[in-house]
Amino acid sequence: MFKKMLVPLDGSESTEMVGSWAAGLGSRLDAEVGLLAVVNPAELQRSSPTGERYLEQPPPGPGPGVADRSVDQATRYVEGAKRRLSSDGPQSIIAHVSVGSPAEHIVSKAEELGADVIAMATHRERAPVRGILGSVTDRVLHSSRIPVLVVYPRSPTVFRDRGAAPEVVVVPLDGSSLSERAVEPGLELARACNASVAFIRVAHSQGFGTTGLGWETYAGAHGALAERQQARDYLDPFLDMAEQAGLTATAFTPVGAPAARIVTEAEQTDGALIVMSTRGATGVNRWALGSVTDKVVRTSDVPVLVIPPAR
Repeated sequence: MFKKMLVPLDGSESTEMVGSWAAGLGSRLDAEVGLLAVVNPAELQRSSPTGERYLEQPPPGPGPGVADRSVDQATRYVEGAKRRLSSDGPQSIIAHVSVGSPAEHIVSKAEELGADVIAMATHRERAPVRGILGSVTDRVLHSSRIPVLVVYPRSPTVFRDRGAAPEVVVVPLDGSSLSERAVEPGLELARACNASVAFIRVAHSQGFGTTGLGWETYAGAHGALAERQQARDYLDPFLDMAEQAGLTATAFTPVGAPAARIVTEAEQTDGALIVMSTRGATGVNRWALGSVTDKVVRTSDVPVLVIPPAR
């Protein structure tokens, strides 16, 4: 796992920042990094509102050669990005260009390349509407069967003077087997990055991995204390598992709304990266985020690696 990474670029500063960060992480993981630019035919007749700046000048309208010119421009852009990122180290970086619907081609190219992870920017807006993902990122998250690493480009905690590798891998658990699917990739990532692990189980949680239900108040301090002890008892075997793998591990059992507490704990942890699983849903080739995972992805300044259900 984590030997092939696909990084979609659209020419925007946001995706370039995330691309550079992801390439740095790929270098630490000794992973091959694929850069992908997708030319969207629907955008060829107008200037792009989605940040696809590799279309240097919008083509003058439909006609012979328009798609070819756009592909040429996208190829020059992604090859330039490859040269810029390759100058930072000896890792393997490969450039790709596709034509079609961006989200669909990102997912299909990742599967075609055998990628272990897709790294994407969130394109979130500022505080009044914080939590809105870019449409392409959102569609990839809800259709990919490959883990997706979501990074907020304006994060004050990610893009500062440190390498891309996390210092602490935060693994939230809720007692369900689905949430526990994040443990193995979390430990693997921590080993590869020489990072520690922090397990979190929020007391009063109803289980984000299976039901997606939120926090319900529980009357009485004694009840809260008992739930925190139960949460700690549940996390103890995972602490043992991490320590047997040679990793430093800690456990947190905060009380409150699960998504908010997970985000708060992670953002207060220097160099954190969250690894969370999702819950399955019905529908052909579809899966859905649990409500807690969805809220964490949409509000966290900390990168979130989303682990989808098994095939």
